[in-house]
Amino acid sequence: MLPRENMITNTYSRSSTPRPLHPWRETALFCFCLLFSFLPPSAQAQAQESGFMESRWVVILSAYPGLAEAKADAEKIAKAGAIPFSMEGRVFDKKRGLIYPDNFEVQVFAGVYVARREHETLLTNSDKLTEYLSIERSDGYEGFRKGYYIVVAGIYSLEADANRQTARFKKWAPTAYAKKTRIYMGCMN
Repeated sequence: MLPRENMITNTYSRSSTPRPLHPWRETALFCFCLLFSFLPPSAQAQAQESGFMESRWVVILSAYPGLAEAKADAEKIAKAGAIPFSMEGRVFDKKRGLIYPDNFEVQVFAGVYVARREHETLLTNSDKLTEYLSIERSDGYEGFRKGYYIVVAGIYSLEADANRQTARFKKWAPTAYAKKTRIYMGCMN
């Protein structure tokens, strides 16, 4: 518990419960995200390396050198496992590989690949978070062999959760495994 002199009273609510006095943290995070959004993609990548990197477990169901094979396998596993498959709006470009389209609604993602960071997403025509299968580029994850399209069944903070998800899919993806990596979890726009 913080000493009383490091607390302030919330005068904007009916409660007089003290809350920690740390407005500099919120201000610093806001300023970082604002400055980060104006950096070119190469500078953003360098900034991501230094901060906001967190350990995660990626559940990989299969890996292929080509997108078509990965997509066919993802669709087969999704149907068998009764779990949605989503490309998250990404498309294949012959020169750039799997990317968000150049006219993507979130401008900072337009024309580039951004690796999946979460276990769930909001699917089209849905207002609730849903677990899903996706195809990712292996080079989007630290420590992964480059040049593959991987079918991902989830990303987890805890190894035990990743192992449960891996076991769930072994029936349809016998080579499934969980791999530890570090993922940028900071501001993306």
